[in-house]
Amino acid sequence: MKQFLTNLFNKASNSRGISIIEVLIAGLITGIIATSSFSFYVSMQQQSETQYEVSELQHTCRTSLWDMKKTLRLAGFKIGSHVPYEISADTLAVYYNDTQPVDSFRYFLQEFDSFEYSLVPNLPDGRQLYKLMKQINSAPAAVYAEYITKISYNVIDPSNIVITIQAQTTKQDDTYTPNGGFREFSLAERVHLRNL
Repeated sequence: MKQFLTNLFNKASNSRGISIIEVLIAGLITGIIATSSFSFYVSMQQQSETQYEVSELQHTCRTSLWDMKKTLRLAGFKIGSHVPYEISADTLAVYYNDTQPVDSFRYFLQEFDSFEYSLVPNLPDGRQLYKLMKQINSAPAAVYAEYITKISYNVIDPSNIVITIQAQTTKQDDTYTPNGGFREFSLAERVHLRNL
């Protein structure tokens, strides 16, 4: 044991330490690893934000369409000779009886105001954005969804309507070149009116 400790002490006292070149090389290697790790982190963060934007976009279209379908299916319930629904450009009015002589639901698009447009930097010129508004009876209309670019209604026959809704992301995606970098999502569904 004594011999082992003596040898260990002799080896430790004979070591020269670390040279400046070794320190510089270690620093260079550490810098390269840190830079590549940071670049990877930034890339993953951007991909995560893009995926979140796309997910929110799809969610907006699905929930808006789901609510409109649910309401439209009730059109004509207990209203006698009153028209069950009316379509005018981007406006859908649905009528049925639940609490009043005629309950009305109205979905329509309202264009962004100048302040709302200012929150969307780099929006291509001429691009219009809308809010999907929902109004129940005579209550004030409320914003149901935002960043809608288009909504359309195609009447196949009096009891079947196809609703198409299109929206865009709130932020640009640097890796996406069409549409000025704003991703779009469109969803269409056929709705069968039960009471016609």
